[in-house]
Amino acid sequence: MEPLAKKILLVRHGATAYNEADLLQGRIDNPLSPRGRAEAERLAERLRGEAIDAVFSSPLRRALETAEIINRFHGREIVQVPEFSEIDLGEWEGLSYGRVKELYAEAHQRWLDDPDTPVPGGESFRAVCERVRPGLERALADGHAAILISGHASANRAILAGLLGLAPAQARAFRSGNAALSRLVLYAGNGRRRAALDFWNSTSHLDPGP
Repeated sequence: MEPLAKKILLVRHGATAYNEADLLQGRIDNPLSPRGRAEAERLAERLRGEAIDAVFSSPLRRALETAEIINRFHGREIVQVPEFSEIDLGEWEGLSYGRVKELYAEAHQRWLDDPDTPVPGGESFRAVCERVRPGLERALADGHAAILISGHASANRAILAGLLGLAPAQARAFRSGNAALSRLVLYAGNGRRRAALDFWNSTSHLDPGP
């Protein structure tokens, strides 16, 4: 069996007021809502006994606050990684999904169909995949056996693509809810690195109790 080189816990931030109102936020630097903080607290409880040697986060407040809440049980330095910021949604930021489809119907459909198509005034998903790569490589090179990354829906899909060698169009098919937890592992041997996905978009910690 190949030796296990690293465990990666990939987290999406808890909800914000924009998430609750179904508004696109992209680079808008919203904090967690009260619901989002409660979600992050429940995720932190799930991860309380998990080995976490290093914590990396997008610098956007919603991701950073999620990382801080989880890190209360681990006491690691939180390293901000600008490349892990969410997709730039340009002219669509602050609009509802319905309003985007109404005002930008053709552009929205092209964006959905083609990962190379950028949002007007913003990024394409392929561009996100490319910019995430150097930040991911820095995080993987840190030498720690277990790392946590606190990020965003599109940025985390881009990280998944980078780890598993997925095409952008394939990675886009992976849904990611607020405060969801995913886990990947890296194996190393013969000078090569191979990643495997243990689970994706787990939200059992958010289920109501008995």
